[in-house]
Amino acid sequence: MTNIYIIAGEPSGDFIGSRVMFNLKSLQPALNFIGVGGKLMSEQGLHSLFPLNEISIMGFWEIIPHIPRLKKLIQHTAEDIINQAPDILITIDSPGFTYRVAQKVRAKMPYLKMLHIVAPSVWVYKPGRAKKYAKLYNHLLALLPFEPPYFEAVGLPCSYIGHPVTEQDFYSAKTELQAKENIPIPPAHKIICVTAGSRVGEIARHTPVFCQALNIVSKFYPDLQALFVINDPSHQTLITRLLTGANFDFKFSLDRLKSFALADVALAKSGTNTLEIAASSTPMIVAYKINIMSYVFIKLLIKIKYISLINIIPNQKILPEFIQSDCNPKSIANEIINILANPNVATQQLQASNQVLNILGFNSNNQPSMRAANIILELLAKNEL
Repeated sequence: MTNIYIIAGEPSGDFIGSRVMFNLKSLQPALNFIGVGGKLMSEQGLHSLFPLNEISIMGFWEIIPHIPRLKKLIQHTAEDIINQAPDILITIDSPGFTYRVAQKVRAKMPYLKMLHIVAPSVWVYKPGRAKKYAKLYNHLLALLPFEPPYFEAVGLPCSYIGHPVTEQDFYSAKTELQAKENIPIPPAHKIICVTAGSRVGEIARHTPVFCQALNIVSKFYPDLQALFVINDPSHQTLITRLLTGANFDFKFSLDRLKSFALADVALAKSGTNTLEIAASSTPMIVAYKINIMSYVFIKLLIKIKYISLINIIPNQKILPEFIQSDCNPKSIANEIINILANPNVATQQLQASNQVLNILGFNSNNQPSMRAANIILELLAKNEL
């Protein structure tokens, strides 16, 4: 039996990993999966070496207190790979963890086939990482169409597969109405979908600011209904505590795609969720704050003007972005009110966003994870490295 060691380091990677595993099994059932992943990968048959939240940490300075523990987990994972001696190692995103694991494994297993999914953002900062990845990996799978040349130039085979977020079942206009019947919100109420983050640190930074912003909006829209999307039930208690002083009604939902489709507007933290919201035909604003020291450090490195893919790909402002000091209650509230009060603003945003989504593979019948599965099987079938 072919043994595949697969590692994801955060929830978005867990989704990608689960879809790739599903399609690999559909093409070749006799596969055994071992590695590190979350709930979705576990549903596809993975027994994770440790819980995914052990390594799901974001930020330069935020990670410092966790370095000793992360080093142990990196070493533990590398040793497990060496002991398991798989036929291939697949790592997904989370370069702070996956690259270091791959580096240790490559030193001990020079002939092991290795493939990485989600190209490191060398077009944002650290272009030298392309050469480093070329020394470790046999193949790289990119989610964005302009990424392969950066890696092919240094001798690393790189294939554009499209963005896996396109594989989800988004709600149509008809099913939106059906979905609304299952959530007890009066039809006349304005619904604002809120994503504060998937990590405790993100939630703690964003929720107080978002709460103050929605308090301002509620003065203009007294029937405002906030729908907080969470991916972990335990986050409900934390967010509720941070919403002390809220002058608006709020509810929680674990069904993010349904929530995105129901909303009149979304207040979204930067990340993959912005693509999902756009694909749900919901206008949004994007907001994000990180540790001030992390922000100063990142600003010295990055070479792009925007943080949202929908803005980055066309290099123009389609989605309003409120980052760091701009992520304040008044600015956020004013833009939400602008979208709610001006349907043309929302329509123009959705039309421009849809053009970007099509570039990323939306409305395509060729699933990114199926492309990935075929490339993985081709790599496995090769005798040479």
